Parts: sequence; C-alpha cells; structure tokens
Amino acid sequence: MEIAIVGVFGALLGILLTNALTLVYDWRRRRERIRDVQTSLRAEIRSHRRWLESFDAEKTEGGAAAKVKDGEEFVPFVPREVATFVFDAIVDEINILPGAVIDPVILYYRQMKALSAFAEDLRTERFERLERARKIEMYDDYLDMGVYALDLADDAIDSINRSLKAGSQE
Repeated sequence: MEIAIVGVFGALLGILLTNALTLVYDWRRRRERIRDVQTSLRAEIRSHRRWLESFDAEKTEGGAAAKVKDGEEFVPFVPREVATFVFDAIVDEINILPGAVIDPVILYYRQMKALSAFAEDLRTERFERLERARKIEMYDDYLDMGVYALDLADDAIDSINRSLKAGSQE
C-alpha cells in the first residue's frame, strides 16, 4: 500500500513538474517570438526610414518642387515603395506585441499605405492632366506625408527599442 502511495505521489509530482516545465518553455518561446518580431519590424522600419529621409531633404532643400515652382516643365518621378513584407507576414499575430508597441507600429504602417496610395495617384494620367498649380500642391502634400511617415517611423523605432530594452532587463 505504501508503495502504491509513493508511486501515485511520484506520478503526480512528475505530471506537475512536466506541466511547470512546459509552461516555462512556452513562456520563453513566446518571449523569444515577441523579441524576434519586434527586431524584424524595427529592421524593416529602419530600412523604410532611410528612404523617407529623402522626403525631409526634398522638403527642406526644395529640390524638384522648387524647379516646378520656378516655372521649369518638370514632372517629379515618384518611385514605387518597397513592399512591407515583414509587417504583412506578422499582421495576423500583431497582438503578441506589447500594447505600447502596437499603436506606433500600426500608425506608421497605416501612413505608409496612405503614402503608397497617394504615390499611385501621382502616377495616373489624371494627375498629368491637372493644372500646374494643383500638381505642385499635390506633390507638396506627398512630401508632407513622407515627412510625417518619417516622424512616425522614429516613434515606432523608439517604442520597439524601449520594449526590447525592458524585455532584456526581466
């Protein structure tokens, strides 16, 4: 009888220990996944940020907009944006990220989608048929959207950096 009690106790202890270890393992795997997703998003946003710096430079220095305003016959070339493959891959599991990261990341990517849609409008025949003054206004709006996206990129990167730093101190 004592052997049976010891056996049952051993089995229960084994089950409890296995469950505890499974919970710890799952928790560590989840933390690692969160860190990996944040690191990937930060890399993608940093890559976009480099491209967005040209919007700030264009807005500050004038560049193409100044040529258009000075009367030159100039239609700015608006390149296609780079796809957001990291964000697109993790969007269904965005909820694993800390709340303080989700908001700035979503705001940033939403602005990038709006910027991309506006860029498509600048490539249409309808845009080409607009009056010169309207084209200038639209191009200025496009630059403003890019500068705003740059600010949102900085916010998203900062929030991810804070989260990663907090996660490494646990």
